Amino acid sequence: MLHELHISNFALIDNLTLPFQNRLTVLTGETGAGKSIIIEALSLVLGERADTSNIRSGKKSASVEAIFDIGRNGKLKKVLDDLGIERENEQLILRRSINQQSGSRNFINDKPVTLKVMKRIGDELVDIHGQHEHQHLLRTDTHIDYLDNFLKLKGLQEEVRKKYHAFQDRVILRKKREQQLKELKEKEELLRFQVREIDDTHLKPDEAKTLEERQRILENAERLIQTVDESYKFLYDREDSIFEILQSIQSRFASIISIDARLQKTKEGLDSAVFQIEEVAQSLSSYRSKMEYDPEELAGVEKRLDIINRLKMKYGNSIPAILGYREKSHKAIQQLEQINIETDALDREIEAASHELIETSYNLSQERKKRKATLEKAVNRELAELGMATSTFSVSLARNEHTDGMLFPDEKRYEITEKGIDRITFLIATNPGEPAMELRKIVSGGELSRIMLALKSILAKQDDIFCMVFDEPDAGIGGAVAEEVGNKMKKVSKERQVITITHLHQIASKADSHIKVEKKKKDKRTITCAKVLENEERIQELARLISGERISETALEHARSILNTETSKQK
Repeated sequence: MLHELHISNFALIDNLTLPFQNRLTVLTGETGAGKSIIIEALSLVLGERADTSNIRSGKKSASVEAIFDIGRNGKLKKVLDDLGIERENEQLILRRSINQQSGSRNFINDKPVTLKVMKRIGDELVDIHGQHEHQHLLRTDTHIDYLDNFLKLKGLQEEVRKKYHAFQDRVILRKKREQQLKELKEKEELLRFQVREIDDTHLKPDEAKTLEERQRILENAERLIQTVDESYKFLYDREDSIFEILQSIQSRFASIISIDARLQKTKEGLDSAVFQIEEVAQSLSSYRSKMEYDPEELAGVEKRLDIINRLKMKYGNSIPAILGYREKSHKAIQQLEQINIETDALDREIEAASHELIETSYNLSQERKKRKATLEKAVNRELAELGMATSTFSVSLARNEHTDGMLFPDEKRYEITEKGIDRITFLIATNPGEPAMELRKIVSGGELSRIMLALKSILAKQDDIFCMVFDEPDAGIGGAVAEEVGNKMKKVSKERQVITITHLHQIASKADSHIKVEKKKKDKRTITCAKVLENEERIQELARLISGERISETALEHARSILNTETSKQK
């Protein structure tokens, strides 16, 4: 509900703060006093278009702030959570400022928001009927929910929604799988060739290193053989070899060791050298016996390295990288096979889900078609009581036929949404013989407000919007009809906060809170003021509505009598 509205430098309003009660509040005042300015300011803070011409003359900017209690509005809380807007103590503060130079700025709980977000939140907070565009029931996309709420079909609608999304999720997944299949099938032949090409080489992880070492040896075989041969001979296998010289020295040392024992360690070192030279010589001999130049082996090694290098250029800079590429390609082939299996299963799931969706949405449509007359009769009864007995309200139910839609039991194809296959539109024929038209095409503000009041009288308990504003719903009515309009508003206000501008005492007398709007002079300028009336002030204002500006004692007595009667009714 709207708790408080603060307006600054807007049109004729200088600085105005208005408190609102949670049931029926009426605004009265002379024509031109500025009642509609208050509604315009409220529309502005709810996200309607800003116009700098509304800034008070002589001022650079204007602002409107509205404080709401959203304790009952679970749907709105979810919207706020989705938008990341924090709330405290179940309060929501909307603030809008317009500036001559910088345009408009929007805030929700002091957080800057876009105008789109401001309007989205505003649409969930207040329903304004009359001369403004901020009207929830005029949006045809809301009619299907109003109808289902009234007919108690929301449970079935929710079932359709779940099955619709379950079906859509599978269809989306199927399309994803199709794209994957397409991409993989385009690559399948190449993938299989790559796997086969790598497999045919029978690569080993360290093979390249081993081959490169063998290539180096084979390419230098002649040099290796020559060097080993020469070294062997020089060390061991010729006259005056190092081995023979060392043996000669060893023999000579053996003859003198007994003379000087200090040469013992030197002799041991010499013995060790002779032994090591002999070992080296044997090692060289063994190496030489195994080593030979083999052009065919070198050609084979070089060929194998060429194959590996070619694979490196295609698949990776090392054998482990090549084998990793092979594994990746192999998995892609396996994935293709798995996707084929999953796609077949998905097709069966989609078929089953579509049958369930068709059955449930068709049942919902049939129920709407069968039971919509209940809402039509109820609204037309309300319209008659509000002085519109010649008007006829009807609910248009059209199924969305589409050549690419699903095939339904009536052998027709329909496009389906999460709310089913129907397009629901509320229509009104305001006079006999005239064609029914959409609610938004009704020109008369008073007529439109009464239609909305009739609908709201019936739908109030199902509606998620807890504040309704009626701008002069009494245009062109009076007497018993005005009395009934007031009674309807009172009835609706038991479920929702109702704020209305009125010129009729029959409506004003029903109020739980009465605000008077008037013009005054301040610093030689005209301003719009407003105040909540108490007791005698309210009697005076009702008397003015009864008799005009010249208030008679009879009018005062009549006003007291009316208020006493209304007070006793409330008790």
